[in-house]
Amino acid sequence: MVVLAALVFVMLGGAVYRLAELQVLEHRSYALAAHDNRVRIDPVPPPRGLIYSRNGILLAENVPSYALVIVPDDVHHMAQTLQALTRLLNIAPTDLKHFTQLLHRTPPYRAVPLLTELTPKQIAKFAVERYRFAGVHVQAHLVRRYPYRGLTTDSVGYVGRINATELSKVNANNYAGTDYFGKSWLEADYEPQLHGTAGYVVHRVNAGGQPLETLQRHLPVPGQDIVLTLDKGLQEVAQKAMRGKLGAVVVLNPRNGAILALVSSPSFDPNWFVNGISEKRYLSLLNNPAKPLWNRALQAGYAPGSTIKPYIAVGALQDGVVTAKEKIFAGPYYVLPHDPTKHKFWDWTPYGAGMTDLKKAIEESVDTYFYPVAVKMGITRLDRTLAKFGFGKDPMPSLNGVASGLLPSPAWKRRALGQSWYPGDTVVMGIGQGYLQITPLQLAKAVSIIAMHGQGFVPRLVRAWYDPTTHALRPNPPRPLPTIRLRDPKYWSDVIAGMHAVTASPNGTAYPSFIGFPHTVAGKTGTAQLFSTPHTNPFARQAPVPYNLRDNNLFEAFTPIDHPQLAVVVVVEHTGVRIGAASRVARKIMTYWYAHRAQIDRPLHQLKLHTQAKPPAKQSAKPTPHPPGHQVMVTIRAGDTLWQLAHHYGVTVKQLVKWNHFVNAGQPLSIGQQIVVWTQLPVSKGKAP
Repeated sequence: MVVLAALVFVMLGGAVYRLAELQVLEHRSYALAAHDNRVRIDPVPPPRGLIYSRNGILLAENVPSYALVIVPDDVHHMAQTLQALTRLLNIAPTDLKHFTQLLHRTPPYRAVPLLTELTPKQIAKFAVERYRFAGVHVQAHLVRRYPYRGLTTDSVGYVGRINATELSKVNANNYAGTDYFGKSWLEADYEPQLHGTAGYVVHRVNAGGQPLETLQRHLPVPGQDIVLTLDKGLQEVAQKAMRGKLGAVVVLNPRNGAILALVSSPSFDPNWFVNGISEKRYLSLLNNPAKPLWNRALQAGYAPGSTIKPYIAVGALQDGVVTAKEKIFAGPYYVLPHDPTKHKFWDWTPYGAGMTDLKKAIEESVDTYFYPVAVKMGITRLDRTLAKFGFGKDPMPSLNGVASGLLPSPAWKRRALGQSWYPGDTVVMGIGQGYLQITPLQLAKAVSIIAMHGQGFVPRLVRAWYDPTTHALRPNPPRPLPTIRLRDPKYWSDVIAGMHAVTASPNGTAYPSFIGFPHTVAGKTGTAQLFSTPHTNPFARQAPVPYNLRDNNLFEAFTPIDHPQLAVVVVVEHTGVRIGAASRVARKIMTYWYAHRAQIDRPLHQLKLHTQAKPPAKQSAKPTPHPPGHQVMVTIRAGDTLWQLAHHYGVTVKQLVKWNHFVNAGQPLSIGQQIVVWTQLPVSKGKAP
């Protein structure tokens, strides 16, 4: 009996122990199993590479935000879910359409973004109703932001929400969880480098798709940062000088091809496109007569007008058509030899210039000097000369979408228009009219070649690449062009002397804009007609002309002459017969550059980026004050987000990121992770809300 009692007692004790083990020691594992848990791999998109100015100022950054995402596998009735979410959060039809397109291109076990930038009000509404929406989650992510709005739109470009077509052209695994894709200019051209490599987190989740436990984490590799050649201050000065004007500005360093400023006026705010621009706003841009969506600096084709004359002068000297000292009579008009119609090609002044040599012809922009010079050269030699300076070719092949302009020829005219090339076509090409079309970037590249006496460089916007993982800064070296060699190198000086007189001589066409300027400038003005009428007084012909048919004003220049470091091209549209609009803009740009050139030309090894490690602070006698309130150590639980924590403790997401350097606003929190919170609210310590 005693033995039997002992046996019963032992068996009872074992049962009690096993019950305790099940209820206490193994409660968590069985609780997970009881929730029909399974393993889910969640992609972690990489932080997109940042874009800096040449001196380390952020031009494109990533800011924390929250998105509403749906995991299709966890949703039983997608149509009903979308209808309920639309009623709850007032989702726009365009967002629903975009979601539907991505839904068909995304594996059903991966989250598909529905809303990419939730407002605090939307987050609060969804938090209350969250229990109704299995498979729908609020997810932290990073949103692209352009802090200077339209300052660099026409070089940096912008990103937008990735669409099904773009997703089909990339590695879908690497873009899992990615919301944005480069749409234009540098953001589009360097999409692979800026994007980075995706990571992932392995979660154990319950039947509703809510994370219960983090099993594994593989961090993403951030995209490469880009350091541009653009100087923010110079860009601001150029844009301000063009305010209220239509046109473009390109500023180059002729010694290495670095683009210091690139402006298309007017511009637009690229932030409008990041999360999808509204139809109303997009139509307002599209139908704006000023065409803000058109990149004038890189894509617009302009008749160069008289800015083409220095290049023709170089070719005429090289081919022995004229000499620098040879004088030609330049009357008020020119008539082609043996022309039975006696058609008059007028000078831009009604009186002509009399006996004119090369220097005077450039200084005073004498049309009737260049008409016969162009005829003597002929279209074949004209084309050959202009092609050497890059006209008719893509000036920056590394960037997609840059226009090549038009260098016309008899073969082109026959092919494009079905017409023969006439002598009159050659005459007007000698003053930059007719079919010849150039872009502002081409003109900046060409004038840089003259400044450097035949040596040129491919224009470039990227100064260096920065790897945020290795902290390595990799320069993007200049790419030299084939040197233009002349029979006599003095020909360069002959042409530059005429260009110097343009700004320094009282008879120079840009002299009024440069009176009192303390530095040497070689330049050339240009007035390009958009239509022609017979006239005897050129100054009267613009009076009845509609605004959009008035002449364009151009100016090209470089400074200082003896050691060129700055080349500037300005185009101002529809100024009419007034000259000086473009050259005044150029002077403002040059004035700023001379005042700040030491900072603008700071060597690359002195560059400081905010992503680089800062040197340790010096020890201070006074202790560093902590944030107001008391410190709370919070342990992360399933479903916690930074926004929820910030709302609960009365702080901001930015403060949480600042206090916890290992926390990334664009990545999910790990269950069991501990973070620091400084709060003035009376709360219990140790657990998340």
